[in-house]
Amino acid sequence: MGQVMRNMKVYKAKSFGFCFGVKRALEIAKKTVVSKKAKVYIIGDIVHNEKVCKDIQRQGIKKVKSIEEIPQNSYLIIKAHGVPKDVYEKARINKIKIVDATCPQVLEIHKIANNLIAKGYQIIIAGDKQHEETLGILGNIKEGLVIETPRDLKYLKNRLKKKVALVCQSTQDLKNVANIVKGLVESEKELLFINTICWETEKRQKEIKSLAKKCKSVLVVGSKKSANSRRLYNIAKRLNKNTFFIQDESQLSKKIKSFSSIALIGGASTPPSSIEKISEKLNRNLD
Repeated sequence: MGQVMRNMKVYKAKSFGFCFGVKRALEIAKKTVVSKKAKVYIIGDIVHNEKVCKDIQRQGIKKVKSIEEIPQNSYLIIKAHGVPKDVYEKARINKIKIVDATCPQVLEIHKIANNLIAKGYQIIIAGDKQHEETLGILGNIKEGLVIETPRDLKYLKNRLKKKVALVCQSTQDLKNVANIVKGLVESEKELLFINTICWETEKRQKEIKSLAKKCKSVLVVGSKKSANSRRLYNIAKRLNKNTFFIQDESQLSKKIKSFSSIALIGGASTPPSSIEKISEKLNRNLD
């Protein structure tokens, strides 16, 4: 892929490592294992990163698919993305103790949506339909509609009520949300938009846009399961065709040597150690 660059410049994003919600969830999980004598379980993944989830399981937290697999008098950690409210009810009935590690910003979205419903608004969620956070929001309100892209509006047009309120999955792309807002405005409904994209997401998206224009290549580090990591990749790819998505240093390709400058950023659930290892390897020119 061209001449090898001996003086490669690596621009590591200022915004990397775990976001507040992920860091908090992991701290809660660790403290629960240490302080509780009963068995500790989690339904699904605490965050969307395979390495982090393996570390959690090594600490003694057992991953299950449903609450029916959890015995009485055990502890259930609620993952950072949140869960539908019926999980709490089933836990109470089955005498399972809840340790809630839901990101506070996600819980705030639940609260906002319910308050708007009480005021007569129909809730629309700008989010990924099958993402756990979106499903958790839906499961904590009476009813709602999910819109992934502006194209979905044509399928939902006849289901929209007079007063609609739009909230967002916390890791959404602001550009996509802005286009959804535009489509809703054009529908001539009474629209109230509450921007519930978290500040950490907005900060990383803003930084990757700057770095993608500045550098010859971009490396986004994270799990393919991670919505915020995928969005960082998609944003960078639109601006810089030499954008690559990897999970850790083992996936670094030597073809990256052909670029004189590389931007490096990680998703909100990407361990900071992964970024540091990649940065060190790049600074050694992949030797």
